[in-house]
Amino acid sequence: MSGHHPLSITTDFDPFIQVAVAQVLPPSRHRVSTGSIFRETRERLAHLWPSNPDFEADFRKCVNESETIDDFESYWPSLLERYCIMDNEWLQSMYNARQYWVPVYLRDTFFGEISVMDKNECLNSFFDGYVNASTTIQLLVRQYEKAVQTWHERELKAEYDTINSTPVLKTPSPMEKQAASLYTRKIFLKFQDEFIETMATPATRIEDSGTITTYRVAKFGEKTKSQIVTFNSFEMKASCSCLMFESSGTICRHILSVFRAKNVLKLPSQYVLKRWTRNAKAGGFSDGHASSEFPSSSGDNVTVRYNNLRQEAIRYVEEGAKSIQIYHIAMKALNEATKKVSAVKSRSVETAEGDTVSNGERDELLTADEDVHSYQSAEEKQKKIRELTAELETTNQRCEVYRANLLAVLRDMEEQKTNLSVKVENARLSLKE
Repeated sequence: MSGHHPLSITTDFDPFIQVAVAQVLPPSRHRVSTGSIFRETRERLAHLWPSNPDFEADFRKCVNESETIDDFESYWPSLLERYCIMDNEWLQSMYNARQYWVPVYLRDTFFGEISVMDKNECLNSFFDGYVNASTTIQLLVRQYEKAVQTWHERELKAEYDTINSTPVLKTPSPMEKQAASLYTRKIFLKFQDEFIETMATPATRIEDSGTITTYRVAKFGEKTKSQIVTFNSFEMKASCSCLMFESSGTICRHILSVFRAKNVLKLPSQYVLKRWTRNAKAGGFSDGHASSEFPSSSGDNVTVRYNNLRQEAIRYVEEGAKSIQIYHIAMKALNEATKKVSAVKSRSVETAEGDTVSNGERDELLTADEDVHSYQSAEEKQKKIRELTAELETTNQRCEVYRANLLAVLRDMEEQKTNLSVKVENARLSLKE
């Protein structure tokens, strides 16, 4: 990460992890998964459940539905008093650590779209189906690689869906159409939900001072649950008391309602985070080379090379799927590329003793200047060759993974084409009959 601490980090509840994060990432805002807190509370207060079946619902409501810090601070003691658990040590310790897990205390920090509040989830779902309580540490390492590969495949599928499907618009609004063309499919659906809610969430102006206008925004018929939005017409900026944009990077219905009131027909650029757009990775890489935003040495980094290959693979799928002719050419090129990678790997191993690489491939495998190499000792040369061979092996393995992913996508498209052809032929036969 080029030496930069993350702005925020989300983990399951664990006192040791909490201490570790504070020591290793002191500038980062640490959030504990609310799902893990709910799960832990259920275990700690198991004796309470049989006689108080409503406690869990009330507890979740206190945590998730508090609009302000004052709401939570008033609801919490009344909750404990209602169930006669004022002296419970676990709940007292959780209250003392409330700034780590209660959503209303964390809204001023960006956490992206990692949502662990609304459902009884835990972050360990990443390993679902790959590890269990009896998994050894050695097996965990291997299973971790498989889990990562699965998530990469899901991401590739999500990108494919975004590129090759058109979302259904629910209004004639230019803003909704703009969002559909900018956002990934998943983020657009989140935006669309918020946008539709503006129909029943009017904005009422309560103060106007030049370029700054303040609105109260509330769902129709719910005056008590309102948000305050401040709009700067000169800078085209708005801020909402719900802090949804600040914490998730997606714009809230309250600001969108104010935009409707002010006749703002397009999303201002500052409200479209590149990370949520279709071209989030475009610009990060260009013509197969690392972007200038990476350190100059990043070309030697396995992660950067992996990302370069991955980005180009996605582009390859997009082009290769455009027609059946291009598809066959793409498949042929994939097979040829695999053979070339294997050939380079074999030659690098065969020439280890002589330190020679033919056909100009030395420039691709060795990054140091040739004049410097001429003065290196034989031992240094052998060490360099071993390092490069190991890196090539890693890259080759990753190439194989993505080749398999690409082939799976292309096969799926071929199957869809065949099914469509059958349907068309059946339709023609029915018309003849």
